[in-house]
Amino acid sequence: MTQTETNTTVKVKVLSPTLHFYHYVLRQSLNESLEERKERRKFFENNLKEITSRLTCKKEKFVSDFLQLIDIKKEPSSGTIFDFKNTKLSDKCPNLNATDKCECHKPNSDRLYLETGIFKSRLAARCLNDTYFLRLTRYISSNEGEQSLNSFANLSEYLNTLKIELGQTAILAGIVQSPLPPETTTRQIAVSCLHKYFSQIPEEEIEEKISQEYKFLDSPFYVLSREITLEQSIENYQFKTTNLACVFLYKDEAAERKADRVYSIFRNLLFSYHKINYFYFQSRSLKIRLKQLYKAIEEQTKSDRQQILDPQILVKLPQESLQYYQLLSFFEDQARLIKVQQRNYQEAIEIIEKQTGEAIPKFFTNFQENINFYLDQMEADIGFLSPAIQLYERLMLSVQTQVSINEAAIQEKQDKLGQILTVAGTTIALGQIAQQPITTTISQRIDGVKSLQPSLFSLWISAIVTIVFSLIIGYGVSRILSRWFTKK
Repeated sequence: MTQTETNTTVKVKVLSPTLHFYHYVLRQSLNESLEERKERRKFFENNLKEITSRLTCKKEKFVSDFLQLIDIKKEPSSGTIFDFKNTKLSDKCPNLNATDKCECHKPNSDRLYLETGIFKSRLAARCLNDTYFLRLTRYISSNEGEQSLNSFANLSEYLNTLKIELGQTAILAGIVQSPLPPETTTRQIAVSCLHKYFSQIPEEEIEEKISQEYKFLDSPFYVLSREITLEQSIENYQFKTTNLACVFLYKDEAAERKADRVYSIFRNLLFSYHKINYFYFQSRSLKIRLKQLYKAIEEQTKSDRQQILDPQILVKLPQESLQYYQLLSFFEDQARLIKVQQRNYQEAIEIIEKQTGEAIPKFFTNFQENINFYLDQMEADIGFLSPAIQLYERLMLSVQTQVSINEAAIQEKQDKLGQILTVAGTTIALGQIAQQPITTTISQRIDGVKSLQPSLFSLWISAIVTIVFSLIIGYGVSRILSRWFTKK
């Protein structure tokens, strides 16, 4: 489509323009601290407040004011987050008279029912196991007649600026008049609808990204998929998530009624879609970090022995090994979680096709090929990264062996030094004890029995004999003592 065609004003009107809005936030993730869970909860509640601060009841009361009167369940495993059972709305609803009923809530329902002029809304806040989920359906009844495409701007005001974590999908739907005006295509209508929703994105960019028209219930179906970079990260490597926007142009009211019956299943399909993308993008960040650690351990194995024995390296090595193992385990968990969501995704497709009797838009069936690619790539990465665990173990074993050899050498030197000291000490002690008897005996033999003073010659001979005698006895005693202490 040319620039002129893109900017052409589309004068088509739609009947019953509707926004189906799905917003997902993780309640908890693997290896998360309690503080991180609290941050996620706060993130979810802030988005809920942002949505309800723009929605009003019939009497122009903001829903955020009404929401303050409702008890919010803190940590439900599943089901609604609004605790209507323990909240007496009839006493507190800000737009009630004494005889009125609360307009925002119907008995035995977990939704809020809202009305602002001709716009009607239904808002649900639920928990799906490990995920918080917001669903907003906002529409203009067909009783109001055909509406301008500008109504999608009013339906989606401020919603497309919400911060996204796990993922978000908006489906803009409506019945298009038939036949279309001359030179107007469903593609132009879809681009215009999406531009009304994403006013900050130029029409040319939207046109570029929705290059393919899909079919569902014999009606045109368009998809705009955008990757959003998140603020959170692993060691400065950021995660990404997906913001999905679809345009569903029903051919008639029968197609709309048929589609309405499967939107609850679409919720589950999109839930798995966003989780698969989120886990895969997260695994890419993990892979980058793991490759860095792998390279570092390879460099360490090439380092000289003296560097490896550096005390700082010896302290860090077990910590690095544990960190690597934890990140790799987290990476493997991502692959397992994707496999679980893959089964859920396939099951949702089967249910939708069974209920409608028609194939789901090919965008969703084609995504199954992406899932298989993700899993193949992740399994290959795990196979490549796993040997680093053995490298860490071998390096630590090498260090331990070297330390043991060094300790043995030191011990041997200490033993020898001890033995020398023992011999020296024993020799000195025995020399002092044996000196007089040896000198007297040798003097009597050389100088005669009647000599009163030993001669110089006999003294030298006595000294030499004393030294030799002391060394022999001292060595023998030290050997006996060293064996005894070694055994002890």
